[in-house]
Amino acid sequence: MVINWRTFILSLLFLALWVSTAAALTVQAVADRDRIAIDESLQLQLRIDSSPDNDPDLTPLQQDWEILSRSQSSQMQIINGSFSRSVVYSLTLMPRSQGELMIPAICIGKDCSTPLPIEVSDRSVQSGNVDEPLLLEVEVSSQKIITQGQLLFKVRLLRRVDLLDGQLSEPQPTGVEAVVKKLGDDRSYETRRNGRLYQVFERDYAIFPQGSGQLRIPALQFDGTISSGRSRFDPYGQRGQRVRRTSQPVQVEVTALPADLGRRPWIPATALQLKDDWQQQPPKLVVGEPATRTLRLSASGVAAVQLPELKPAIPDSFKSYPDQPSREDKLGSQGITGVLEQKIALVPTKPGRFQLPAIDLDWWDVTTGRWQQAHLDAMELEVVSPVGSSVATSSAAPPPPTKPSATTQLPDKITPETSLPAASSSLNRRELSPGFWPWLSLGLALGWLFTLVLLYQRRRRITLDDTGETESLPDEKAARQAVIQAARNHNPQMARRTLVLWSRIVWSDMPGSEYEHLCKSADPVLRKELNTLDQCLYGGGDLSWDGQALADCIAGWSQSQATQKTSELPKLYPDDPWHTTPE
Repeated sequence: MVINWRTFILSLLFLALWVSTAAALTVQAVADRDRIAIDESLQLQLRIDSSPDNDPDLTPLQQDWEILSRSQSSQMQIINGSFSRSVVYSLTLMPRSQGELMIPAICIGKDCSTPLPIEVSDRSVQSGNVDEPLLLEVEVSSQKIITQGQLLFKVRLLRRVDLLDGQLSEPQPTGVEAVVKKLGDDRSYETRRNGRLYQVFERDYAIFPQGSGQLRIPALQFDGTISSGRSRFDPYGQRGQRVRRTSQPVQVEVTALPADLGRRPWIPATALQLKDDWQQQPPKLVVGEPATRTLRLSASGVAAVQLPELKPAIPDSFKSYPDQPSREDKLGSQGITGVLEQKIALVPTKPGRFQLPAIDLDWWDVTTGRWQQAHLDAMELEVVSPVGSSVATSSAAPPPPTKPSATTQLPDKITPETSLPAASSSLNRRELSPGFWPWLSLGLALGWLFTLVLLYQRRRRITLDDTGETESLPDEKAARQAVIQAARNHNPQMARRTLVLWSRIVWSDMPGSEYEHLCKSADPVLRKELNTLDQCLYGGGDLSWDGQALADCIAGWSQSQATQKTSELPKLYPDDPWHTTPE
């Protein structure tokens, strides 16, 4: 029982000692300077000579000061058996305004520090802006631009001091909705100002306002740390001095779109080029075979997303399958150059000479403030029939053999020794003997017959692949079966190839336009499947194709359909009210 009372008494003593220690808690605020510039930082230390239970309340401090960084350190000391502990809070502050600012009392519980007055002056007043070691400048390409035109915005940071670190804010335009894009990598070089050598850090932006009005670019801000040497707050010179620089705000007038815009595409550029890869050397096209035409549009001062899709006029004798245009932004010292590349697959449907119409594109010249026009001349194209669509005219048949003459030759001289009866008998023997002429005629006839057989087999031969391997199709039925098999295998290339060759067998009397006659004679369902096949091959999409529907259409096709379609001729006088049919 005595031990319990002693333990209780000791606990009360320790509690009283702890309360007295807590009551003796002191908070001291110490600043490294009492006069600073508006763009300079201040180092503040909160020193507490004991171990606080809570962190200091910094809310009153944030009204006039921005807290850039904070850290905490602890110290313990034992002197002559006496134990002591202290905590130091280090703060880096940046003033929010100039004038006489106060660092208010900072409290931990009921214990507070003493307020500190700090004088904050304007940098131009303090240094005269003559020999600044750190400068932040901005520059715009024009004070007036048109809607969606390109505004170049340049930022420069000039320094004569060593920067330990730094961070530069981004431009955030207001007043008018705008798109901001950084141009390339940052640049570094040297320049002289007022006889002083500066290291320059430069960054470029392109700004595209999306409406008219006043475009405002607020001041940019740079926060960094420069080496400041040793001080009582940084005895080893590793912390440095935090600095801040702000640029001048910028205001730009954005004008509205021209009143005569109409249906023109809006392309506000400093320069524009329109090119066609067929202009230098137009290709020779083949019926049924695709050829790719590439149009390229490049505009300086315009983003690629602003360029319109090119849709040139195509003659009716061509099927066109345009790809999705590719867009690219090229970045340079003069801003953005947008590039659009449009590929169009053209498939001619009949032979002949055709003309691709000229291409004209209006654009707005922001330098002169006037409309300009990019022009591509019209183009003549030659379309030929596919090789092997008809028998070459050079394979002419040999001339028919001429019938040999049955005349006989008489002796040059009749002598008295020549008896007329003997001569008469000799002539009779020659007339009765046919000689070698019938055999020669028979050989020529057999050769002509063999030539006809070879030509007929060549007519019925079909090429199934590009490696030269062939397979003889004895009739139209076998060729049609090849089309059905390729479609059921979902092979669009083989299906298209066998369709062309099958149509050459069906419409052999129409060389060069057999596949076109297949499309014309097809019913709506088959015509839809043929267009789907062409779109898969030449439309620029993926090659996944389901050929079952096409196989079903070809399987149900009959020779009578081709005969019926091709035998129908157009009316000589369609819908002519003055023409009457004679009875």
